[in-house]
Amino acid sequence: MIDNYYKLENSRNNYARTAELIMLKTFDDIVGAENIEKIVFEFSMNGNYFIYPNFTPSFRSVLTKEKGQEIIRKAWMKMHDYIEADLPITKKVVKVDTAINMFRERGMDDIAKLLGFRRTSKVTLSCFEGYETYLYGSVASSSGAIKSFDLHPYRNGFFLMLPEPDDPDAVLDIDIVDNLFNAQAEAYKMAHTFDCENVADLNEHICQGRTTELILSSESIFDNKLNHIAMDIINSGKKFVLLAGPSSSGKTSTAFRLSFALRSYGILPRVISADNYYLDYAKRRLDENGNPDFESLYALDLELFNSDMNRLINGESVELPYYNFKTGRREYHGDCIALGDRNILIIEGIHCLNEQFSSSIPSDKKYKVCVSALPALNIDEHNRITSTDLRLIRRLVRDERSRAHGASLTLQRWPDVRKGEENNIFPFTGEADAILNTAIAYELAAIKPYAERILFGVPRDSDEYFKAKELLKILDFVIPISTELIPPYSIVREFIGGSCLDVG
Repeated sequence: MIDNYYKLENSRNNYARTAELIMLKTFDDIVGAENIEKIVFEFSMNGNYFIYPNFTPSFRSVLTKEKGQEIIRKAWMKMHDYIEADLPITKKVVKVDTAINMFRERGMDDIAKLLGFRRTSKVTLSCFEGYETYLYGSVASSSGAIKSFDLHPYRNGFFLMLPEPDDPDAVLDIDIVDNLFNAQAEAYKMAHTFDCENVADLNEHICQGRTTELILSSESIFDNKLNHIAMDIINSGKKFVLLAGPSSSGKTSTAFRLSFALRSYGILPRVISADNYYLDYAKRRLDENGNPDFESLYALDLELFNSDMNRLINGESVELPYYNFKTGRREYHGDCIALGDRNILIIEGIHCLNEQFSSSIPSDKKYKVCVSALPALNIDEHNRITSTDLRLIRRLVRDERSRAHGASLTLQRWPDVRKGEENNIFPFTGEADAILNTAIAYELAAIKPYAERILFGVPRDSDEYFKAKELLKILDFVIPISTELIPPYSIVREFIGGSCLDVG
């Protein structure tokens, strides 16, 4: 399964880069390179890529909404023509200095700056019909490899829609989750204001001696977001905060940090983990491999949880359970709580956005928070750092530090983790009252020394080596920083260690 998972991921990335190259050439044809400052691949949503075409001021001044949609329609037709013609895509190896000068002359400064931090003497460019760019990873050998695609206008940009690699002829559909889109768009807006949109920008901050400023500013941005959500919770009058997010999104740190933000406004919150309501090991359902299932909603004692919450709503005191992972059983240690006027209960767990999990709590009493790492920091304008890769790097470092799991084991288990996220978290993101982005601008520079050491330990003959090599290539672009100045309460500390919070 693991081999198939990473092969499918590589196949999709290859397909996406090929479509991207054809699309970039198409926009040069239709709009003219002289009218394009840069075309930025900002983020993905449900496998579709949101793209912002940043045109020159003079071109934007005459660009209407109708004209923009006409450009996208013409781009779709031109891309279709290129794909039908099945034209060759080639590679070209040039000296790094040559590539830097070429990209500067074309106004592609982000890529030129990035290559300035390369330690190798040569770089491989992807070439299609006279258009040349640097793409992180391989592409197909011809434009005919693209079997299906679409361009969907949305707000100030558009989505490049692509099929799954195992079903290339599928009818394409797009399901835009507005609150998630807004959170990602806000992250990019903040990165632009902060002048840290890509790895080259990050490296420049570090090289110019602004590391302390970078760390403190990043943490202040996160604090501001937390305080905004804390005030929204207080103003809503809701007593239950349900907090969920995918693996390594920083849920535990966020739950504690949110509780401190609430305390600063006179609230007395309490943080509990939904994991303490796991069914005893012997009562657990089995997954398809015959192992006890920890990911399913039904691994939790939903009846007990909802009974306890209902009693709290009715003003009763409840003794909370504790799940002992060593014995596989729930225990009680006299931990009793009640909800007074100043109390709020923060419940953290992967199923907290699912309405079925908290069915006994009326909607007007619960506030749902989705925690996710949505990196605004890209490699450059054409190459993204995905949320999935950022979270995987985080998890590799945390698992090695706190669970004694080597990189190979974490990479082996990652496909099952991703499957659980797709089934249990992402379908409910749209129900969140707030989305909190936990990606920190400087974190790759802080986490690099830890992650590289772990990833270099993955055997070359293993199924996981290809993914390890891909992550190492991302980290290779980043200049590391000392972790001494990172605050002990930072989300980053949950992964690299040294947190003052009880994050394991």
